[in-house]
Amino acid sequence: MPIYVDSNASGADNGTSWINAYQTLALCETGEAPYAVDQEIWLAHDHAESTAGSLAFAFANGTATQPVRLISVNSGTDNYEAGATITATVSTSDITIGTGASTWLGVTFVTPDNFGFNATTTTHSFYECTFNAADTPMELLQTYICIECYDCTIISADTSLPGIVLNRASGHLLIRGGSITMASAASASAMFLANAADSDNILVVEDCDLSGGGTTTANMVLTALNVASLNNTITFRRCKLPASYTTQTMVGGNVLQIESCSGGTDTVPFLGVTEWQDQHGVVQSVTTDVRTGGASDGDQLYAWEMNPVANVSYYAPLESPPIVYWAEAGAQTVTIHIANDVDLDTDQCWITIEHPSEATPAEPDHIVLTTKPAPLVTGNAITRDSGSTWSGAGTGTDGSTGQQKLVSASFNPVEAGPVIIRVYLATDDTMYVDPKPVVA
Repeated sequence: MPIYVDSNASGADNGTSWINAYQTLALCETGEAPYAVDQEIWLAHDHAESTAGSLAFAFANGTATQPVRLISVNSGTDNYEAGATITATVSTSDITIGTGASTWLGVTFVTPDNFGFNATTTTHSFYECTFNAADTPMELLQTYICIECYDCTIISADTSLPGIVLNRASGHLLIRGGSITMASAASASAMFLANAADSDNILVVEDCDLSGGGTTTANMVLTALNVASLNNTITFRRCKLPASYTTQTMVGGNVLQIESCSGGTDTVPFLGVTEWQDQHGVVQSVTTDVRTGGASDGDQLYAWEMNPVANVSYYAPLESPPIVYWAEAGAQTVTIHIANDVDLDTDQCWITIEHPSEATPAEPDHIVLTTKPAPLVTGNAITRDSGSTWSGAGTGTDGSTGQQKLVSASFNPVEAGPVIIRVYLATDDTMYVDPKPVVA
């Protein structure tokens, strides 16, 4: 039996029915918490709770597999209907969620300050919820917090503060669907921020509209990772980005992956990588420096532009995202086409190929082949490619100094399976990669 919460109720205020519902979730907390494991709380869809001061909710008995559930429900039909609203009204008041695990469906949170999570080792998920904060609409305030948001609306009204803050270590934040809107259109505030010593966090944003962050380039610093922040992994996948945005250079093992994202009003994103960045440099998709007959998203050709930092080397190269294709059993040669304006040797650019084993029987299932020479061995010149046509100023298309090249490797798997290729660049020259493998 659910516990009922409805600001319009006029009965016994004990949560046993819609008539006798608690008039606020805060009163429900006083009367019922700690809730039973797997407890369900129904908030009327027109519930409008307004509390002077900060609000704190806790679900100590909830677990990741049996969370306490808080659902916005039409009090007339007992069907799910989003709309229940919980508001803190004093200018410095926060809304925080603490211990245990909870799942919220269709609830709107309004706060004149911040919305955050302040208990370590907790799990909370939200479906079709709205976070409307005057300052920071989502902040992870302790370690080992797992937050998941599905089709949620996240709004920050502040003109100078960041939107979403990973404020401790080892947090996991997933945002899938919905939108994020910031009022700091003229500031340099980050939409996502990790402070000093905020390390080992994982942030994944998928299928989300981020274009509401404003139109100025400075405003759209998607990640502002402090130099002391280590080993954070941040992924944007199939998101709608603003027409202009910047990303801070990755350091300290931080990795930024922007995949299949579009900018501005474009609604047909590339397939695959938009931008891939770590402490060794940046890999991004381009449509100007491309190979005729090369990779296409179905609408236009594209290639990967690899831009390493100055100190890459044989021992610390810039690595591309994976290129994957399905291989049938039998002898085959796979070729990756590259282009730039200078000669490269095999110890400056190479590929690794993870492929089905050549063993009989196959053990292990996959092995790794590389064109990289052994340490302390002088590399050889990479083979020139006379059969390809590239466009773009950076691909060596002027004939006499053309630097189109190909890197190939042969193998003979006894079973079919996926082949995973990665390209490595160990010199600080920009290089273009056609991510369409040629298999013969």
